[in-house]
Amino acid sequence: MHLPIIKKENRYRRSIVNFGGLNLSQSFADGELRDCVGISHSEFPFITQRKKRETEFKCAAPTCAIFGENEFVAADDGLYFNRKKVGDLSPGKKHIAALGSFITVFPDKMYYNMENGEFKSLSGECQTQGATVKFTTDTISVTADYFVEERSRESIKFPSDILLVTYEKASVSDGKVGLTGFSLKKPNELGADAILFEKCKVNQYRIVESVNFLEKENCYEIINELVTVRNVTEKLFADFKKGDTVEIEGCTSFPNNNKTATVISRTDKKLVFAEGTFIEGTENESITIRRKIPDFTSVCVYENRLWGFVGNTIYASALGDVTAFFTYQGISTDSYSVQSNSAGDFTACVTYGNSCFFFKETSCYKLYGSRPANFKLTECYAMGLLKEDSKSIATVGGRLLYKGNGGIYSFYGSMPVRISDKLGVVKIQNAVAGTDGKLYYLSADTENGREEFIFDTEKNLWCKSGVTDVAGYASYGDTVYCLKADGIEKISTETDSNAQWSIILCPFDEKYYNTKNYSRLRIKAQLFEGAYMGVEVRYDGNNWENIGVFYGDSTRHLNIPCTVKSCHEFHIRIYGKGKSILESVVREFSIN
Repeated sequence: MHLPIIKKENRYRRSIVNFGGLNLSQSFADGELRDCVGISHSEFPFITQRKKRETEFKCAAPTCAIFGENEFVAADDGLYFNRKKVGDLSPGKKHIAALGSFITVFPDKMYYNMENGEFKSLSGECQTQGATVKFTTDTISVTADYFVEERSRESIKFPSDILLVTYEKASVSDGKVGLTGFSLKKPNELGADAILFEKCKVNQYRIVESVNFLEKENCYEIINELVTVRNVTEKLFADFKKGDTVEIEGCTSFPNNNKTATVISRTDKKLVFAEGTFIEGTENESITIRRKIPDFTSVCVYENRLWGFVGNTIYASALGDVTAFFTYQGISTDSYSVQSNSAGDFTACVTYGNSCFFFKETSCYKLYGSRPANFKLTECYAMGLLKEDSKSIATVGGRLLYKGNGGIYSFYGSMPVRISDKLGVVKIQNAVAGTDGKLYYLSADTENGREEFIFDTEKNLWCKSGVTDVAGYASYGDTVYCLKADGIEKISTETDSNAQWSIILCPFDEKYYNTKNYSRLRIKAQLFEGAYMGVEVRYDGNNWENIGVFYGDSTRHLNIPCTVKSCHEFHIRIYGKGKSILESVVREFSIN
């Protein structure tokens, strides 16, 4: 009699003790992640939560910042120095750079001087506003003082019982304000056109328009016109200096005097140029004289000069001078400019090592040297960079990382290496980046909204921290700051115990085409007090099924046995909140 043959069951055990990073490609290994949110590889080979983020400073939509011994933040509501507003800026994306005691802001073309606290325009513009201007063949000058009345509408508030300093009449003579008919009156005694001298400086007065009683605040609101008499010609040319290249506009009697010329010397009321620059004559119209500053959209500092570009031309300031870009006297401290030998505009610039790199959409140029006589621009082999990704550049561990055409690249100065292959075909746009010297933080628009990716340059692992509204980053030492819509956050060194986190492991098919009978799934983890962890599985692309949720009422190790069904392929999703460490996943199965 022949008995049926009993086939031996082939049992297998596979373990994951080294968790990999995010891998969205079709080629993956055990332990790599198909998706993740809010995790960190700081406990590698285990998985833990991302670092905590703490509010550092509140301001409106900051787009760039410099941190160090002094802090500078460029936001929609102005420039902040050590968290105090020092000037107004226009809304939108900004680029800032520090050279000596000067902090420059583009495209606003403004600067802040840390030594004297001045916040001024780099262009140094002045207008004669009706003063008589005399031209000789080599000078521009004003021969007499000229005064203007500047008016602005304001609202000021006073208590009901206060006595205010008022006058019956105001007059202006030789640039000085004269007030007559002194009296003291309460706010409710003021009539329209009354002259008020409250909260005024020398050569100022107020003309009352209306007086309103604010019942809720129990005070009077006085709507008024503030009149300021200003001397236009006093120190008219104080913002200019020797070597400045200026543009002259507004000449009508002698239009040929509208030109660009370089200042040789100056006083407060006279500018001296090269002999034969102008046609002699007098102008009575308002003339504008402006120092030329290029329209930079990206800036950096190299060899004690401020660098930027306009179109296909690179510009450098004079040595140590952020206001001089067209000073050419044939000396080593001159300004500098050069055009590239290929088509297309530059999109970004950055200082790297002992060189300066300028990117176009399809190419990259390296500039090196120490003075105009030996500056040299050469094209190097590197992927181009779109203008919208100009803030994706960061120097991490001696490497230059940036989002170029075709992915994220690591550049040593010679040959770029793409490091984003494991992100698959994810479309990344409007990227910005920062670093703590080890991790490369990248915030970008994707099909799922704006997300933050993190690349560990030591372990070569990617992960995601989740959806974000980060518009830029700033770094100081090993600290990273996130620039968000409502202010600035600092990434702490502590684990964020309030972060929601999850991972989805890449699918398991065990490299067999047969059906697999999973008999056991074990997950080893540490759950700390207040944390929880949940486990879900999915078979052959069906819906997720919950295995269980586990809580940590004290610091403990957790071993979760999970029974798994028969299938060709399945996924594992592990999620949680609070501090926990995921150590390993073990699966046991047999082959039919």
